[in-house]
Amino acid sequence: MVYAHQDFNYIDTHVHFFPPNLFKAIWDFFEMPDNDGNPRGWSINYKLDTKELVDFLKTEKVTSFTTYNYAHKKDIAEQINEWTYQFCKQYPEAIAFGCVWPGDDNKLEYVQKIIDDYKFQGLKLQLLVQDFYPHDERMFEIYNFLVDRGKWINMHCGTAPYSNKFVGFKHFTKMIERFPDLNIIVAHFGAYEHEKFFKLMDKHDNLYLDTAMVFIPFNLFEKWKRDIDYPDRELLISYQDRILYGSDFPNIPYDYEISTKGLLDLDLEKGIYHKIFSENARKIFNISK
Repeated sequence: MVYAHQDFNYIDTHVHFFPPNLFKAIWDFFEMPDNDGNPRGWSINYKLDTKELVDFLKTEKVTSFTTYNYAHKKDIAEQINEWTYQFCKQYPEAIAFGCVWPGDDNKLEYVQKIIDDYKFQGLKLQLLVQDFYPHDERMFEIYNFLVDRGKWINMHCGTAPYSNKFVGFKHFTKMIERFPDLNIIVAHFGAYEHEKFFKLMDKHDNLYLDTAMVFIPFNLFEKWKRDIDYPDRELLISYQDRILYGSDFPNIPYDYEISTKGLLDLDLEKGIYHKIFSENARKIFNISK
């Protein structure tokens, strides 16, 4: 039986919420051509205000969602974290994640505040945008703190849809070998190197992968279906307890339902879908039903 999007409730573990002025800057960047006049990214389907974004997720049967955001320069992470704290007070269904900039002098102080006082679940790192390696020594005290508290990092460290010198599996392994007890969610299945990240889960019980923008039923990323294949259904069956549904909302160039269609087309057992769409996230983030 092939299920439909509305057959499930969702915990979306790859949702972004920024202060409105930063959201606008990000959307403008996506839609602006690069220096050669080529499209840099894609059009954004959901350029809505904060309340409208939350309300839309509710219409899609999303019961909880993350607050992924990131700092792209020095001395703004603390301000973004304070905005996120106020957001989560207004929307208790939010799964609070903060941000950090490795060059901030007070980074350990404000990370400790959001984890211990504000009860955030962890941090989002977007290495493609933030331009630092996952094994950057400036982050070691942050990693050690998160290990001590048992908290999480969602890390964009893969090579899709674009890459730079800071992303890729080899850099990720340098970090996780030094911090094997760090709880990590790898965004986008670590694409395009998804097979390597799947195998790494055999070694690290605290490593999870999210599905954001991977199972899209058309050629969103340049390399998909040209020189590599999507992860096959057997991988999802084998690692069903370690996969988290994510959409990348609202920064997507298609309707929200498309973020589940490719997964649903695999015709997995209903129990596996429940794990991927909600139960795995409910377990690791301690979300009650």
